[in-house]
Amino acid sequence: MISFLKNKKKKAQNSSFTLKEEESHSHPGFTAQELEAISPPLLHEKIPDAKVNDYYLEIGDNLFGARYMKSWFMKFHGRTTWVGMFDSIILSDGDAAVDMTVTISPQEIDLVMARLALRLAILNSELSSENNPAKRGDILQEISDLEGKMGRLRVNAEKTYNVSSVLSVSADAPEKLRKIARTIIKRMSSVGVRFHSADTRQLETWRHAIGLSGGDIDKDKQREMESSNAADFFLFGYGGLSHRRGVLLGFDHLNRPVFYDGWDARLLNQHMVVFGQSGSGKSYAVKILTRRSSLLGIVTGIVDPEEEYKLLIQSMDGAYADLSPNSPHFAQINIYDVEEDIDDAGNQFVNIDESCKAVRALIFKMVRTIDPHLLTGRVKVAIYNTVKELYQNFGITSDPDSLFTFDGQQLVRKDMPILSDHYELMLRHPDLQNDIAPVIKMFTRHDSPEKAIFDGPSTFSLKKGKAFGISLKNLEEEWMKPIGTFIATKWVWEKFAKKDKLIKKRLIIDESQFCMEEEEEAKWLENSYRRGRKLNVSMCAITQGFEVFLRVPQGMGILKNAPTKVLLRQEKMDIEAVAGKFDLAEGEARFLLNADQGVGILKVDNESTIIRFKATEKEDVLYSTKPGESYVA
Repeated sequence: MISFLKNKKKKAQNSSFTLKEEESHSHPGFTAQELEAISPPLLHEKIPDAKVNDYYLEIGDNLFGARYMKSWFMKFHGRTTWVGMFDSIILSDGDAAVDMTVTISPQEIDLVMARLALRLAILNSELSSENNPAKRGDILQEISDLEGKMGRLRVNAEKTYNVSSVLSVSADAPEKLRKIARTIIKRMSSVGVRFHSADTRQLETWRHAIGLSGGDIDKDKQREMESSNAADFFLFGYGGLSHRRGVLLGFDHLNRPVFYDGWDARLLNQHMVVFGQSGSGKSYAVKILTRRSSLLGIVTGIVDPEEEYKLLIQSMDGAYADLSPNSPHFAQINIYDVEEDIDDAGNQFVNIDESCKAVRALIFKMVRTIDPHLLTGRVKVAIYNTVKELYQNFGITSDPDSLFTFDGQQLVRKDMPILSDHYELMLRHPDLQNDIAPVIKMFTRHDSPEKAIFDGPSTFSLKKGKAFGISLKNLEEEWMKPIGTFIATKWVWEKFAKKDKLIKKRLIIDESQFCMEEEEEAKWLENSYRRGRKLNVSMCAITQGFEVFLRVPQGMGILKNAPTKVLLRQEKMDIEAVAGKFDLAEGEARFLLNADQGVGILKVDNESTIIRFKATEKEDVLYSTKPGESYVA
């Protein structure tokens, strides 16, 4: 043991050495001499013995117990920095305290420019005589970096600083200190940070870390950095969401709660998108949002391709339908259903043009499923004309009264057209009767009952509840799912999204890449994102196929009209496109490649935060889709 309190009776000039004197006033009944007699030296550095080869400080006395501390100089060896690179330190687990001290001092710009110019001259000279391709590559890379740096300094886009960092870890036992220190050092080595233990200088380094050292840090412990790089070293610059109300979704990387309010007045609209690879936790995150949103009066409708939301909706006493005729929950929905709409002036009308375009897109999808070559320009026009003619035959116009008829006693809803009615109309059209009508027949009751699930009046009703869902999982043919997704989405839009503008609503379309495969469907979905704000509905598209989502220009239109983006773990093949479209930093992109399940980035307008979606134990039983886990009522 080496005591650093050489003269305890003499008042030390530095405040860190006055603690012994202050303690004598805080313990009545004890004199300073008595405290000194029962307490070991207040602060000393442990010299390593033969068993454990490390130095550390021991702070404390017999009254309060000892605490053990060790400090390291951190040296960054990478070529670039990024926001979040110190998450491994912030989120480190263990029964210990972790502190990080960053010291910066500005450099003289003229001296820096002169030194850079000299280094460039040396490198250019070496380059002219170097024949080794590998070494030439290294020299050229350094020349490029230096020239870029000089350019930024010339226009005052950056300044340069000497930066040093100290990591201090303390615990109530040396074993705990060593354990967390090993974890941090191992994690940080992967991002180019090396640790140099301040052996024989632990006290001096600790004093520097708490701002009591008057000396300068050794040059070899410093790194020259530009302003933007130095800023990444400050942990309070990590951002976050400013929402203080709404739904509690989980916690950020600093274990702070993350609240989200899609109807925040600062947002242009309440729409969102959720992107992530299979198994990244997309549906888990949306389930948390759905159930907790219901407590705020938000009603949710879900188009559910894989029956992932059934237990959740049933637990919320919501209606749930299955489009498979073999299911006990079978319900039919009719793509030709239309409802009243409200224009900007508050007047009711029937948006018959929107309904015609949606039906047209469905017929196109059915035809493309069988033979896409049949859709010539002439055929497309004929299909659209028969859709308009069909509604005219049923007396349905833009007038809301056209949706009702008088049965002798009161006004009742008219029967809506169905697919069979449209098929029979096609049989009489010269451009459709030979090629298109036989294809459409395959989806009607005139051909196969199994495929006629979309040919008939709607039998599914939306009871008053906090949520409802439509499942596509049990459709007999896999190629029927894209058709079912679009039909269900359009029907829910008519029956749910357009209704009651005073109620906040959310429409969730899982596996929404199915709606982006063809231009007509993509246009319809983009239009729902444009119109949803006025209907008080939040559109939420979920997909693992980011590249598919951007094949048509409407994909970008949807992204621009969705202020809220949830980004979970991404595929390597998608990360470049994701990073570009969402303006992600290099560190954010790297984070998404290796993010744990249920962990990602939440971007809301100009704000963003790392988020770990967190459910309660009871919620987790309802939300988990891991193999082997199921809900038992």
